[in-house]
Amino acid sequence: MSKLLAALLAVCVFAPSVLATTAAVDHPGSLPLLLGVEKVRAELGLDSLQRALLDSIRGEYRSSARKLTNPMPSTPQERAAAQQKLLQLNEQFNKRALSVLNPTQRAKLSSMEARFLGATMLYSPSVQAKLKLTGEQKSQIEAIRQKGISYVGKINRKFEEGKIGQQQRLQLLRTRRMTQGEEMLRVLTPEQRSVVLALEGKKVAG
Repeated sequence: MSKLLAALLAVCVFAPSVLATTAAVDHPGSLPLLLGVEKVRAELGLDSLQRALLDSIRGEYRSSARKLTNPMPSTPQERAAAQQKLLQLNEQFNKRALSVLNPTQRAKLSSMEARFLGATMLYSPSVQAKLKLTGEQKSQIEAIRQKGISYVGKINRKFEEGKIGQQQRLQLLRTRRMTQGEEMLRVLTPEQRSVVLALEGKKVAG
């Protein structure tokens, strides 16, 4: 389970900021990495040709991602630029990975992502459209996301300055991600919350 979550959230190979906040895209993680997890492959029922194609795509993705960290970015500005390039790389390779799947497999994969992303799936434009969020709701959710990005930057600076350790940083980011989820659920109507909780696979009271 932990390997599955790690692969899903592997947006940035040099800063675990996605543990606290998520990009405002439909697939915030690396699908080539996620689709390399055997448990995911088995649940999707991938055939041998699909597995081979995805292995090739994953290899290309890893090679391209490594170029962004070799040498490792040394300044906050360089890291921010590299992370932006990696997000663009993710989008490109995610499309290629999705093209290998059939419609049924793509729908099942989206369901799996929702279970692990929790309420942060609300950053996804397609989820927002499905819930028919109002302009005000979208603005409130984006404000929560931006606040999370600011928090992540503060925590990462403390880590870089040696004020906190790696485990403390990860715990703070995980806690922040959970808090963000709770904040976003409060933005929704009761009906919208029920849909989100159902997507997460949670029982809805009443």
